[in-house]
Amino acid sequence: MPDIWIYVFGGIVIAILALTIGYTLLSNSINYSQRQEALSQFSDLSSNLNIVCIQELGNTMTKKFTFPSQVRVVYATDDTTNPLPKVLDEIKSQKTSSGKNICMQFKDEQNLRCYPDPPRKLPCKIIMPHMGVLPEYEDIFVALNKILGRAATREYTLLVNKTAVYEVTVKIV
Repeated sequence: MPDIWIYVFGGIVIAILALTIGYTLLSNSINYSQRQEALSQFSDLSSNLNIVCIQELGNTMTKKFTFPSQVRVVYATDDTTNPLPKVLDEIKSQKTSSGKNICMQFKDEQNLRCYPDPPRKLPCKIIMPHMGVLPEYEDIFVALNKILGRAATREYTLLVNKTAVYEVTVKIV
């Protein structure tokens, strides 16, 4: 009779271990795919800014970009060495940033991912608002996505406009 209890207890332990490992693998896979999607969106944004920059004055482009919850901030800067310590207020107020590099930072990282790779710079100065994914209790769009069972993402529709010979302005529409 004690042998049966050992098998039952062992089976429960193995089942819990298998569920834990499965959950961890699935969670890591989802985080990795969202991170890759964020990098893809950042690459598309950088590419579009570069395209408008090399075109003639007055050219515009409107595109949608979706950033997952791991993205802390996307902004333009000339200083690619110092990550911004606090960006919630800048994102909420859509404070303008400017520079010849476009940088993105993930919430779990301290370093910036910039385009083009420093010390290179874009040929135009980029003027754009700070963008990022705020916590769900501060952003109604993120909270709504979560309530509807979607991924916690933030979508931005951007109007990219070449306003001067060496200047590109980005506005959220």
